[in-house]
Amino acid sequence: MLDPPITAAQRGALLVEEPDWGTLFVSGPDARSWLNGLLTCDVKSLSSGAGAWGLSLSKQGKIQSELNVVMTEAGIYASTAPGTHAAVFSSFQDFLIMEDAELEDRTNAYAWLTLHGPLAINAAQAVASLGAHSAAIDWTGLGGVAVVAPRTALSGVLAALRKLDGVGVATREAWLRLRIERSVPAYGSDFGPQDNPHEASLDRRAVSWTKGCYLGQEVVCMQDMRGRVKRRVVAVKADGTAPLAIGTAVESEAGPAGEITSSCPVEDASATFALARINTKALEGGPLLAAGRRLELLIPPAG
Repeated sequence: MLDPPITAAQRGALLVEEPDWGTLFVSGPDARSWLNGLLTCDVKSLSSGAGAWGLSLSKQGKIQSELNVVMTEAGIYASTAPGTHAAVFSSFQDFLIMEDAELEDRTNAYAWLTLHGPLAINAAQAVASLGAHSAAIDWTGLGGVAVVAPRTALSGVLAALRKLDGVGVATREAWLRLRIERSVPAYGSDFGPQDNPHEASLDRRAVSWTKGCYLGQEVVCMQDMRGRVKRRVVAVKADGTAPLAIGTAVESEAGPAGEITSSCPVEDASATFALARINTKALEGGPLLAAGRRLELLIPPAG
């Protein structure tokens, strides 16, 4: 049953391993200002122990990767989304010209995990003595922490977290269910290099609107001012627990409207929750169907 780990996220902390994330490390006097110019989140204002959820964009404002930033006294750790690390590392190297900063690939030496729920911060603090670095990042609206740890210490960190009261270990299905219910899209599944932050529905979650310039900012700001977005990633609910296959077409009265990008049945609710990439015109009104089942739009969490 999926209930125990979901309950952990709501009342305690849900532990999710992220074995496919890459690791960048940036150090030096200009590390914060340099990385701040490459990511949509505000890195420059972060102090040690703080974190941020951001995106790396192309000059055209398209998403190259999703990154999570953890600030430490020694430098900045940043995760890269599955399948994007080599390209991001190479791209960032090209932008490192006159800055007094050093960029390192630490994927082979460091691993990531995330904690979701109101006890996430306390749980992460309990493993700081084992060499793990952490920072609060709230992806779901329930509270959250990103943890990066040396691979040599990872087994000890995981063992210590699993022993803590209130910490539940996520199965793949449990994390999928939670992120869909909380409208957390994933790079490579729900959005990718064809999308901009607005289309991924991350424009108010992984983009700072008060920071200085960054790569792709002009395009993102123009998109925001125009207000015309072609498509959005949205959370939907369909009656019945029969799986909605990834790629299932979403139809509106006017015709094709999009597709299902992530899906998970919810047994105790006799329903299926999903994320879907849908044309914004189709979201303005009228029924939406997927595999003949009517879709109900779910309101995403604040943030």
